[in-house]
Amino acid sequence: MKQWAYFIFISLSTVICVCLIGLNVRSVRRVSSATIELERYKKAITELEGRIKKANSEKDLASQKVSQLERDVSVLRKESQRLLEQQKADRKVIENLREMMRQSKPAEVIKDAKEQALVDQKQQQDVKDAGEEAVKYDAESVMKMISSGGSLKDAINRIITSEGINSTLQQHNENPAHWVAAASLAQDPEAELEYLEQAAGLYPGSSMAISSLINAQIAHKQLDESTMAYIDQMKKVDPTNALADCYAAYCQFNSSDIEAALQSLSQASMKDRFADDSIDLLMARNDYFLNEGCSDAISLGLSAFDLPFSHMSMLRDIGDYAIQQADALYAAGQYENALQIATDASKLGGTLSSSGRFIINDRVGMALQISAIGKAKQIYEALGDVAKSAEIDSQLQAVQQRSETIDIMVRAFGGVLQNMTEQDIADYVNSTILNGEFSTLQNLPEIAAALEQARKKQQEESPETNVP
Repeated sequence: MKQWAYFIFISLSTVICVCLIGLNVRSVRRVSSATIELERYKKAITELEGRIKKANSEKDLASQKVSQLERDVSVLRKESQRLLEQQKADRKVIENLREMMRQSKPAEVIKDAKEQALVDQKQQQDVKDAGEEAVKYDAESVMKMISSGGSLKDAINRIITSEGINSTLQQHNENPAHWVAAASLAQDPEAELEYLEQAAGLYPGSSMAISSLINAQIAHKQLDESTMAYIDQMKKVDPTNALADCYAAYCQFNSSDIEAALQSLSQASMKDRFADDSIDLLMARNDYFLNEGCSDAISLGLSAFDLPFSHMSMLRDIGDYAIQQADALYAAGQYENALQIATDASKLGGTLSSSGRFIINDRVGMALQISAIGKAKQIYEALGDVAKSAEIDSQLQAVQQRSETIDIMVRAFGGVLQNMTEQDIADYVNSTILNGEFSTLQNLPEIAAALEQARKKQQEESPETNVP
């Protein structure tokens, strides 16, 4: 009996152990499965976190791009608005000038009504105090000055006084063009430099003020570090203007830094404009003559006909220096380098010729073109390139024909000028402001007749050739 009890006990214990082991195995399996599933979840979470991080980075980058685009759009809108406002202002000036021409009145500096009223009131009070007529210098009195043995410059020096310059400048000292105008009218070279130095200091962002100071320093042979500093400043202020690179080339040629000079010449040739401040300067000078008691037409005429173009001499010198270097390279058999210099000089001359409203821009620019194109033709002939030589020859003939046309116009204008009335002078300057001097000269009957006569004469001498 005891044996059976023992046997039953052992059996039950065995069964219980087996059950417990089974339960433990199942628990282990469940734990192991849960661990694997947990690892899978962790891996998925890590992957999701990576994706979220990447998405956030892409979102930040997109936000930065959107912000940059918004800033760019804002800048473009402001620039567009500025250009529209400038266009409206330009149209207003042209409309005013045309209205003045229709009313047979010369162009005047555009002022707002309040400023004009103050100026008129001051002029009237000055006339009343002086007890004399408002106009002290008309066409007749100026012609008498010139015919009595003086030049146009002598007449201007008699009309413009240092007191008058200071008086006008006080009224317009906020405008850099009036500082440059004061310098152009000053008889004392030291005073001229002082006005321009003050202008450059007061208006460091004015290309006109900086350029005029550089011109004066070159004219006074003051080529030093300060000159190069102003040239660098001008490049930053007006980076598309070829004139700054020409100033650099001139200084470098004069310091015998030929390599740097030719590099500056190349940079200038790649730019498509020369800043033309002549009209702004003309209108500013007009105020000084008016303040000295000149009639409207005489003020405008003297402002235009004695307008300074001092940088033209510098540009002529650059052309001469460049062609000298091309000649030296040509003589040494370095045709490609010589051709590059000639090409750069020709491009520069073409840009100058098309950048100004006055004939002098054409004269100097075309002279540079003729010299450079002639050198290029010589090089192509030496290289035996017949096609290029013929192409260059055609370009040279076109520039020479235009140059001859201008020569005829200028010669004929001498006689026309002697018979001009005050109103004729005013109309001539107004038309030059609006249309350019070349077109204005062509439209004068005497000039048109001279061109026609020259054309007929040339046809008789060479029927295949026409003067344009």
